[in-house]
Amino acid sequence: MSNLGALNGRNGRNGRNGRNGRNGRNGRNGRNGRNGRDGIQHAGGFSDGTLSSALGSTFEGIVRRWDAAHTPVETRIKPYSGDDASPEFRAFVKYEDFFQDHIVDYNVDRLFSPLDLSRTDGVTLAEAGGGAICDVPLPKSETLDAYLKKQMKFVKSAAVLRDERFDEIMVQQTDVLSFWGGCLFLDDARTPWTLALLDALLRFGTYIEMPIKLRFNALRPLDYSPYAMPMIQNPTHGSFPSGHSVEAFAVGTVLHALAQEKAIESTGPGKPAKVYSATRAFAAEPPVLMRLAARIAENRTVAGVHFPADSFAGAALGMAIGEYLVNALAGTGATGSYTLKTKDIGDRDFGFDALTFGRGKQHPISHTEGNVDISGVTVSPILREMWSLARQELHAAKVS
Repeated sequence: MSNLGALNGRNGRNGRNGRNGRNGRNGRNGRNGRNGRDGIQHAGGFSDGTLSSALGSTFEGIVRRWDAAHTPVETRIKPYSGDDASPEFRAFVKYEDFFQDHIVDYNVDRLFSPLDLSRTDGVTLAEAGGGAICDVPLPKSETLDAYLKKQMKFVKSAAVLRDERFDEIMVQQTDVLSFWGGCLFLDDARTPWTLALLDALLRFGTYIEMPIKLRFNALRPLDYSPYAMPMIQNPTHGSFPSGHSVEAFAVGTVLHALAQEKAIESTGPGKPAKVYSATRAFAAEPPVLMRLAARIAENRTVAGVHFPADSFAGAALGMAIGEYLVNALAGTGATGSYTLKTKDIGDRDFGFDALTFGRGKQHPISHTEGNVDISGVTVSPILREMWSLARQELHAAKVS
């Protein structure tokens, strides 16, 4: 096997699920053959009875009201001509998918500062200029493991939902994009640039969350009691924060921004870009994207592999990452910051209602809108043009 062939094989290119060796988790498997004649495809995997059942139970769980006239969805891609594209982007689109992924990942990574993992009291995620966009402090009066152990009562009570959510949990081990495709019409033929951005977001989520997990090395429910008996294989890496929660809330935030009818970007002289806040997705009517993000995260506690606090921390990181990427790619010049209120969530179960902003003083995550200046951050023209094309694909989807 040539070196190139080995490289392709090691990065999940020859398997249906997974584009970067992630055992299929959240992967689309690459675009080669994705829409072939050997099966019907969803945004993140092949169509089968289990996926359809999972989508059905998710619908029952997150769709509280349905006004069909209020939410028409139309996603149509304009043919890409490349006439107005930058030289970098015109060259980029000629590259193979495998190499495009690496170019995109490099440019996304450059938007962030390296994590400072030397702190003993928590971790802060910062944009490239050093401005803090998310702070996750550890408990002050006890160890993280002692703090999480007190949440075993929530793991126990969530277990009663395992039968109801069985198919969702099984599918979401390797595919979450199909659930987002159930909210918006996501497909390689109609929304290729949207899916390319989401793929990059999922890869970056893993890139950020795994060093944090390693640093904290928090125990899982099964480490505290054999009665936790997870319904899926217990992950070997640390529990805090939840990777599913990080990625779900980052994706939900970016999709909400992409589908906005009103311009976020500057539309001409005297019409500046408008700073985007992820909290708007909770105020949307209906707030289906954030309900889905919360359900994906919540399902990890139902499965017996995570604590609610893991998902709260993941939600803070995910919204901060998604909001910052939206503002950076849209050129708004500023973004908000998030802080997990660790002391306030030890006795709180996780869910959409607990996260909704503007409901009392005891919100588990504090947010300050537009307080971080990112006007000096260098954004690749490749990412900007991917954003623009994705906006063209989704701008008519009325979810807010």
